[in-house]
Amino acid sequence: MTLASGPVEAADGFHRHWYGGFGIGISRLEPDPDTTIYFNEETRSSGGKLLLGYDWSKRFSVEAYYADLGEVRIGSTEPAVPGGDIGYKDHGLSALYYLFKQHDSHRGLAFFLRAGAGKMENETELPYRRLNDTHLLLGAGFQYGFVNGVALRSDLVLYDADSRLVTIGLLNRFGWQGAEEPLRREEPSSPVVSSPAPSVPPPAPSPAPAEEKVKLGELGTVYFATDSAELDKRARVVLDEVASELLRVPGAIVEVEGHTDSRGTEAYNQVLSERRARAVIDYLTVKGIEKRRLVAKAHGERRPVASNDTARGRQLNRRVELHERK
Repeated sequence: MTLASGPVEAADGFHRHWYGGFGIGISRLEPDPDTTIYFNEETRSSGGKLLLGYDWSKRFSVEAYYADLGEVRIGSTEPAVPGGDIGYKDHGLSALYYLFKQHDSHRGLAFFLRAGAGKMENETELPYRRLNDTHLLLGAGFQYGFVNGVALRSDLVLYDADSRLVTIGLLNRFGWQGAEEPLRREEPSSPVVSSPAPSVPPPAPSPAPAEEKVKLGELGTVYFATDSAELDKRARVVLDEVASELLRVPGAIVEVEGHTDSRGTEAYNQVLSERRARAVIDYLTVKGIEKRRLVAKAHGERRPVASNDTARGRQLNRRVELHERK
């Protein structure tokens, strides 16, 4: 399933997405026979639903749905009166409210409440009468979002007084931008090696220096995806070059400074910048750099290098900078 329109970016940087999905599960159906002849012989059935939704904000989503709740078996106490099946189908619209602030990317575990309205339809050869075709619905559930826009969801929905459905299923957000376009890698500045001035002819051989003096300066910068502290391939290439330089200059102390964009709370971004700095330090340590030479600093969202009002600017702000300590 595809949609022509892509995600819409809200003023706070949150990306609004269309999404679609399905669920399968078990239903419980309990119609009121309102007679001594008929009784509910089997009230449990299999069911499923399809849904199309829209993420309106970090806390709210709206969904249209179509649900097939299966059939309930109606028995008869009179041999001359046959029993039968009653099928349940429902469609309508509901809203989801997430109980705690969600990540912009909808990644990780989330719990939600549901409320809405629907219309119930029944199929049977038995004589019946619905008191109300339309109804309110309530529900609750959880979902776990992965980095590629796919989410696993399970929920319970009470469609009416006599019907409920528990499902587990998958949904997918269209036009997913959980990880924005990769940045060009910043090449680390080349080490500047002091060398003796050329001799005036006739040339005379210069004595070899006792120790080469290397000025490291700006070692490099690595960038991260939204709400992530994972090092991608480009970041590892930069850090491999940094590690090579640090192995050549064993006395250098490096400050590893983590930064974030402005999305999310200030407290959350502070922790995220610490995780990013720690990820870089862990990588360099594996490459043979002593941990005592690496000093972590976390600045959160406080030191942007570009505007957080654009996707490109936020991309530049999700970074770790490496500097030689003077």
